[in-house]
Amino acid sequence: MNNPEGGTPFSNPGGPGQEPGGPQPQRKVSEQWNTLLQDERVQQAQQVGKQYWSFYLNALTRPYSTMKEVTAAHFMNSLITMGLTAVLTALYFLTWFIKWDVSAVFGPGFLKPLLLTAVGLAVACAATYAVLRVEKVSFELKLLITRLGTLLVPAVALLVLAILSLMISLHSFSTTLLVLSFLFVFISINTVMFQYPLHTTSRRFDTLYLIAIANMVTGYIFYKLIASVIAGAAFGLLNSISPFGL
Repeated sequence: MNNPEGGTPFSNPGGPGQEPGGPQPQRKVSEQWNTLLQDERVQQAQQVGKQYWSFYLNALTRPYSTMKEVTAAHFMNSLITMGLTAVLTALYFLTWFIKWDVSAVFGPGFLKPLLLTAVGLAVACAATYAVLRVEKVSFELKLLITRLGTLLVPAVALLVLAILSLMISLHSFSTTLLVLSFLFVFISINTVMFQYPLHTTSRRFDTLYLIAIANMVTGYIFYKLIASVIAGAAFGLLNSISPFGL
């Protein structure tokens, strides 16, 4: 390529501002991406993701059988499932807030449902633990939580479908899916409790009432979740339509 000012031709066809033989921007990005993929933490995360996906598919197609087969080694998979349940529940309500154009979206529409769902799942684990302790049943806590988390896998799928249904304005259907996903929390509690030999001690307080209390306590947390989100939405709507604010 000739120099327009009549000097020696440019040795760099890309222009005088680019060094000859220097790495192209695309090559730099590619090298950085390869370096990131070779990072030990990224590779560990990929491995965990592959293991969880295999676990998830097995538990989704055969939840009860998988629950019977899991060991405490699957504890992390169950924690991931519980985390996904809390996050997806929060995303459902966040989508609901956005669709209805409610002000102050992030706090009442995402953080509050996230925290309350996490508390509800923790209460579900604690209630199951308490019933088994009162029954004087011998069990491993990590295995107990692993079994609970395994049975929550269908709830994750229902929450994903609920969010997608809400996005395309199938409001009644999405609400039904949300309620069904919450129902799996109670199914998990009762199914796991009956994996152990209940009523092993002779006393006046029957096991049925212990199970009922465990369900009612957990149900109250999820009732508070829905009630507080509805109250937050109502407050946001009033605040958005009021000319003076609230």
